[in-house]
Parts: sequence; C-alpha cells; structure tokens
Amino acid sequence: MTINKNNINSETKKAAEEYVEHIFCQSDSDCEIVKILKKDANERVYHDMVDNPDEFKQKPQLLSIEPWNGTKPSNPREFLSKKKVVLPSLPQVLIQIKRVINDPQSTIEDLVAVISKDPKLVAAVLRLANSNIYNLSEKVDTPSKAVAVLGLKKAGLLSLGTVSLSMFKKSEVAVLELEKFWKHSIACGIIAQEIARTVKLGDPEHFFVSGLLHDIGVQIIFESEKSLALELIRVAETKQISFYDAETEVLGFNHAVLGGIISKDWDLPQTLIRAAKGHHDPEIIKTDPEAAVVHIADYIARALGYELGLSTTIGNLNKDALKNIGITAEQIKELIPEFKILIGETFKILTPE
Repeated sequence: MTINKNNINSETKKAAEEYVEHIFCQSDSDCEIVKILKKDANERVYHDMVDNPDEFKQKPQLLSIEPWNGTKPSNPREFLSKKKVVLPSLPQVLIQIKRVINDPQSTIEDLVAVISKDPKLVAAVLRLANSNIYNLSEKVDTPSKAVAVLGLKKAGLLSLGTVSLSMFKKSEVAVLELEKFWKHSIACGIIAQEIARTVKLGDPEHFFVSGLLHDIGVQIIFESEKSLALELIRVAETKQISFYDAETEVLGFNHAVLGGIISKDWDLPQTLIRAAKGHHDPEIIKTDPEAAVVHIADYIARALGYELGLSTTIGNLNKDALKNIGITAEQIKELIPEFKILIGETFKILTPE
C-alpha cells in the first residue's frame, strides 16, 4: 500500500497547530509578542512531531508513588517545615562567595581564592569567560584572568548562580525531569539577561542569575512531595491551566513564593529574592523590574520550548510586566534567534556532569 506523504504532513501540521493552541490557550491572542511566539512554536512543534514523535506520547505513570493524601499546608512556611521537605545545605564555597560579594572591601584576589578551591567552579568560570557570550579576543586560561576579564561583581554572581543551581541533584525516583529543569532555568537566565541588556536596566548578570534561580521552589516541591507534584500535574492538565495556576488552586500559593522564602533563608541578594518571589505575582510585577523581566523571560522560555514538562499550558504574559520595562514586540522578535544560540551554548557550559 502506498503511503500518501501529503496526508501525513497535513495531519502532523494539524496536530501541531492544535498542540500550540493548547500551549497558548490562556494567553492573550491579540498580544503581538504572543503572536510572534505562536508562529515560532508552530514551526518548532511541527518539526519536533516529525523528528521526535515519542516526545508527544503520554508518559507512563510512576506507580511507585502513592496518590496524594489531600492534606494541605496552611501556608508556605508550614510546607517548608515538614519533615519530608529537604532543603540542600549551603556548601562552604557558596557561603564564601556570598561573603566576598557582600563585602565592599573585597578584591578580585579574594574571589579567585574562593573559586580556585573548587575544580568544577574553576572549569565553569573558564568556559563562561571563553564562550561566545563574551566574545573575548584572547584565550582565558586561569581563574584570575577570568575574574579580571569578567569583573569581580559579574564573576561573583555567575559563580553564585552556578553553585546554587548545582546543589540540586536527580533522585532515584524523579517526577521532575532534571535536564528540562536545568535547560528552562538557563534559558530563563539568558533571556532575562538579554532583555535587561536591550532595555538598559543595569547589570545584565544580575538578571541572568535571577532567571537561573527563579524556579528553585519547583525543585523543592518535586523532590520533597512527589505525590503532591503528580497531583499538581494532573490538575494542570485536566483543567488546561498553567502549573502555577494549579499550585494556587490546590495549595493557595505557588512555587515562586516558596522560592522567595528559600532565597531569603539562604541570605541571597535581595534582587534574587524579589525575582524568585515575584515572577508570578501581578502586583510585584507592576513595580519591580527584576520580577517583571524574569516573568517575561520565564514565559518566553516556555513558549520557545524550554519548558519543565509539567503542563503544556504556559499561562498568560502579563501586560504590566511589558509596560514596566518597556520592551516591544519588535525587539523580542529580533532577539529570539540570539536567545536560541546563547541558550544552547550556555547549557553546554553550565550543565552539571
């Protein structure tokens, strides 16, 4: 029997369009940025359905995880105080990096001394300094040269973000796909950095690290309460809502609030705390540039396919966030190819072995 390729292509194209409509079902279809991202998504999803059809098959249930018992915490702090919730301990190198960053008397030599104690951190900083992100004319081959080229503040923040994210390790029974978590985090960091650079909001590296660490609350939920995590995914898919809307419906708070509390408990810089806490909060997004940029970057990252695999619905792009920082649809359109190149390169640099 002869297979009609035109029919297959037509069916795949229709399936891709339906899938994309589901992705953007909560988004404002009149928003120019949404239109641009939908067009990009249609092309990407169609090619993915042709090249990687298994990605779109329903994933098998994790039968080893018992159903959620329905017990809700009264507030985020109570959730974090449960015995099941395991927060990674801050490694000594992270404490020392924070101390250097927070001390106005610190020198480049102080940061180099800390970085040099951790071979993986040395490798990450060198790879970053030599990457196309910075386009340096000469090869950087020592931590001292890397920090000198990048600057104390920039190198410190990049080291802080790298070490913080590397604390999260995959468990034996994983609900959250760690590679997707990493790629989404890095994508959000890169997009936030480039948006901040484009609209001249100040030090782009602040925004990179804010984007990199914005979803630490997600990791805590998925590694600590796997039954709850599966219930949240079920609610999001059944009701065709975003994952953070499902969190709010089931728990009364979302991972952003948890991330803000965790960041504060770790005594991270205020910019990182605000971005983690506020990137899904409409009131904070209105006035806080950090939260607004990370909200936009988070939305764009998921629209471009750098998502967490928790819900195919990405929610809505908050117009107040766009007004807050003054980014235009045309600027976003021009940035998308650059986003993809930088994300791919940075993912190779920062992904833990």
